[in-house]
Amino acid sequence: MKTKLKIVISFLLTIFLLVLLSCGSETEKQEEVVVPVKVYNVQPESLIQYLKLTGTITAGKDQILYSKMYERIEKLYVKAGDRVSTNQTIARQYNASLSQGVEVAKANLNNAETQYELAKQNFQRMERLFEQRAISTQQFDQASAQFKAAGTGLEVARAQYHQSLENYQNSIIKSPFSGVVAAVFIEQNQTVSTGQKIAQIIDPSTMKSKIKVASRDISLIKIGKEVEVSIPSIPNKKYNGNIKTIDQAVDPVSKTLEIEVVITDADDNIKSGMYAEYMIPINSVERAKVVPETALLSQTEVQINRETGTQETLKRYFLFVVENGKAKMKEVQVGLISNNRVEITEGLNFNDKVIVVGNNIVQDNQKVNIID
Repeated sequence: MKTKLKIVISFLLTIFLLVLLSCGSETEKQEEVVVPVKVYNVQPESLIQYLKLTGTITAGKDQILYSKMYERIEKLYVKAGDRVSTNQTIARQYNASLSQGVEVAKANLNNAETQYELAKQNFQRMERLFEQRAISTQQFDQASAQFKAAGTGLEVARAQYHQSLENYQNSIIKSPFSGVVAAVFIEQNQTVSTGQKIAQIIDPSTMKSKIKVASRDISLIKIGKEVEVSIPSIPNKKYNGNIKTIDQAVDPVSKTLEIEVVITDADDNIKSGMYAEYMIPINSVERAKVVPETALLSQTEVQINRETGTQETLKRYFLFVVENGKAKMKEVQVGLISNNRVEITEGLNFNDKVIVVGNNIVQDNQKVNIID
């Protein structure tokens, strides 16, 4: 009986030891796990910090032409996309009666000018005779009255002519400047009302945007400052611009200041109404230690200010570097941040291999394997 008990106890001890050895083996295996990572080799770099603003592009010259009279569009000369020059006719409304009115008014003006010249000559002759006492006062007054009436008639005829000419010219819609037809709002033979839109003319050589700047960023804005322009609908291309004007008053409601940015190398790809992003450089560093923003890990701590008794939030930054085949955590200080790139001012050296992929799963002192 005792022998059987000894055998059972020995068997249980053996199983217990095997379990312990098995657990130890799994622990060792877990500790030996090697994490594959990708690294970024830190080298001296330049970094520019930008203020990012957004706005809608408009043409430097942008004008909508309106009808000045109620009449049918007899002839439409342009379509959207056509280039036009200054005073080029865009459309013409029916104006036969207006043209005849101009001719009649012109004839009346010519007649009034002739009558005025005759009355003037007669008055001058009668004036000389009156000075010589060769005619009576009544005759002189009569010549003077005729001369004044002829002058009044001439003014009336001239006003009527200019009025009829203006009415005729109102039937002809012309481009106010050289540019491109951005839109045509009517069709040929369509009857339009006074004040109805006819066409929109823009000058695409000078495209611009009115942009709102937060009051906290006003000190960063200067007239003439260069701007990098990106237009999402025109990918893989950057445009240049500069700040042309800055308002002198902050909007009391939005607390923003309006600036105007002109695109200096605009081309035909840019259309009025497009959305654009404006990158204004506000700070830069040379030969900086720069890492991708994804390499950073952050930790936020809340501390009590002993002097004021208030809570203060402190944000700390960490990253992992590879040293002797292991991941080493380092606390770093952050400087400029721009375009997903971060300047590290303290805690990092040139040629350090910073983990950029796998940094969120690796642990301090854990073995790593650098992969391409």
